[in-house]
Amino acid sequence: MFTKKFSALIAVLIFFTAVSVVHAEKKSAWSPELRIGLTSGVKSVTLKFSAPCVMIDAATGKQLKKIPAEKNFVVDATKVSVSAAEIRPEKILLQDLFTTIDGKKYFGGVRLNKVNGSLVVINLVPLEEYLRGVVPKEMSSSFPLEALKAQTVAARSFAMKNRHRHEANGFDLCATNHCQLYDGTSTDEMSDRAIYDTRGEVLMFDGKVADANFHTDSGGMTESVGEVWGTAAPYLIAVKEVIKLGEPWVVKLPAQNFSVQLNIGNVRSVKLSKLTIGKSSVDRTSSGRVKFAQIVGTSKTVTLTGNELRQKFSLPSTLFDMTISGDEVVFTGYGHGHGVGMAQLGAKSYAQDGWSYEKILAHYYRGTELKKVY
Repeated sequence: MFTKKFSALIAVLIFFTAVSVVHAEKKSAWSPELRIGLTSGVKSVTLKFSAPCVMIDAATGKQLKKIPAEKNFVVDATKVSVSAAEIRPEKILLQDLFTTIDGKKYFGGVRLNKVNGSLVVINLVPLEEYLRGVVPKEMSSSFPLEALKAQTVAARSFAMKNRHRHEANGFDLCATNHCQLYDGTSTDEMSDRAIYDTRGEVLMFDGKVADANFHTDSGGMTESVGEVWGTAAPYLIAVKEVIKLGEPWVVKLPAQNFSVQLNIGNVRSVKLSKLTIGKSSVDRTSSGRVKFAQIVGTSKTVTLTGNELRQKFSLPSTLFDMTISGDEVVFTGYGHGHGVGMAQLGAKSYAQDGWSYEKILAHYYRGTELKKVY
């Protein structure tokens, strides 16, 4: 009896030890290192590291200084003698280091580029840790896990595809929605689980990482990437949503202010075909988004693209109707964002209906293959 109980106990201990080893191995596994631009044009920056670090000349690898743990370390641009310096952990892995930059905590280390007498502050961070600062900012942790997994794969694919996007500025990606929103460290349990469960998975098309763009709400149908940014991609085409069309948004502008911004005298009429989701026309794309609209004023007539109207008047999307009502110009539309790739609210609805993240991704990124690359 004792022997059986003892054997059972040993078996349980071996099982949990094996699980711990697997988790440890997965945690320490390699992932691509990214350079995330945080700020530029600063004269000094205050840093603090969770472990002893070394500052090195990024060009030669020569050690410049040792930096103790948990002590504020101020870097003054006037005292930086090299064009670029990196601060990395002395003994631990980069992914296990925490760096506080001017009071905000990040995973990984720091690179400081000296440009015109000031500093460009860059976070050196492995991709998987980078995602911990992206996914919670791009999608609410209240969304279903399968939606969060789809968001994670899209964000990982986007980061790998667009690496070196800001090479001219000395880093890979920025921390704003021009690339992906990034907010340093995160302790979001659901997002962390989505990242862990999909580790190393990206979308591939024709042997290359796919440019997995995403947006908030398609309004009923996504948009072909060529209609938005001019370059087509076979996997980023307009696809209809299975979910019910969302509530419309309305933006009203005083006609006088509208006219002044366009410098057309007083607005008299708008020439734009009526919106029907999924129906194209000479002035609308296949999804129904505005290609262009003609605005007639008392002094001149102008033609603006849907994107120009959206940017000029801060519209949620280009999926809209446009009318003149009394002394107001009224935009009534659907969706939020550029409309290319995965709709985050669509992913949420599909996940609630029981779709897996693989099925969600296949719906939005047509013909892509989900592949684990590390």
